[in-house]
Amino acid sequence: MAINTRHNFISSEPIVLIPHITLQQGFKCEICEMIYKTKRGLTCHQRIVQKYNIRRKGLYTLPLQAVKQFKADLVHIIGSKLKEHYSWSGKQTITFPCLESLFFGAFKGHIHYYNRRNHSYKCFFHGPDAYSQLASLFKNQNWGRKFFSNDQQTFILLFNAQVQKANYKKKSELPRLMVEWKTKSKRDAKGNQTSAGYLHLSFYTQQI
Repeated sequence: MAINTRHNFISSEPIVLIPHITLQQGFKCEICEMIYKTKRGLTCHQRIVQKYNIRRKGLYTLPLQAVKQFKADLVHIIGSKLKEHYSWSGKQTITFPCLESLFFGAFKGHIHYYNRRNHSYKCFFHGPDAYSQLASLFKNQNWGRKFFSNDQQTFILLFNAQVQKANYKKKSELPRLMVEWKTKSKRDAKGNQTSAGYLHLSFYTQQI
């Protein structure tokens, strides 16, 4: 087991490949959609992202059964936001307390952002293969859809081939699932501080 002392990570986790496409004006990461002028810039970005998916030193490993149960619980929580009426369609957010080790155990290999200053991670899922990718991650083909009477269903929108990305004013408006883990802290009048980890999910729903 090799230890990277500079970044304080233990390199025992698998390295994930990051898809990209070549454009006339540069090289684009398909996950975060950042465009780099050179292939070297994209390669550097990929190497940094790979390090985010290596368990940091001191972060304990939970039993696989605990991680499996957390994924099942997460599917249930996501389902609570899939409502039947059209008035509930659109952007949805979920936030709840979560151990860092649970988040990492569930989403390692898919972490695309890490900020050491505020200790936060982010994962992005979007595109034509995103739903099946998450179905494999959660071991549940219906993780992001709920069926109702009269053949109606509500689902999480991760890709829309009929709408060009240029029509979205902000990246946050893109049809995608963003999973973020971060630490929140509070301090009282006497300087006593408490902190806890929170998981935040953001996505858009649609009915058919």
